[in-house]
Amino acid sequence: MNRQTLSRATAATLLGVAVLAGSGKSHAADADDVKATIDEFHAALGALDIAKIDAVWAHDDRVMNKEPVAKTVTLGWEGTRKNFQGLFDATAELTVTQVEGPHIQVQGDTAWAMGIAFAGQKLKTGQVFGLAVFEADVFKRQNGRWLYVSHAASVQTPPQ
Repeated sequence: MNRQTLSRATAATLLGVAVLAGSGKSHAADADDVKATIDEFHAALGALDIAKIDAVWAHDDRVMNKEPVAKTVTLGWEGTRKNFQGLFDATAELTVTQVEGPHIQVQGDTAWAMGIAFAGQKLKTGQVFGLAVFEADVFKRQNGRWLYVSHAASVQTPPQ
């Protein structure tokens, strides 16, 4: 191989590496973006703001949601949104604070996370609750944004 051919091959290889390196986000950056979506979701719950909930969820029939005190899984965006609106209509105050995790994994345009949060709720009736909640979530990247497609939350029972 002559010197000119070698130089061209080296330049092409370096260009290819540069293109590949700059073509996508790192796993850590994607995980940070998923964490931001989780934080936005918790903030939307705390704000009792359905428009903010809308912003972090996919809006299709494949969405699944199970809230801590629910006895069934809600399928589809319409039912999920209706459940959040019902929660907001009955709630005077709600706080959600992450206490463990979230532990996030990303593979392509799919991500999943698990963590434990503390949820404090005051109903409009005056009842007050405080619960440790286990959360398991699935996200999809859609138009460059990570959106919830599944959220399962259950009450953590204190150890005996």
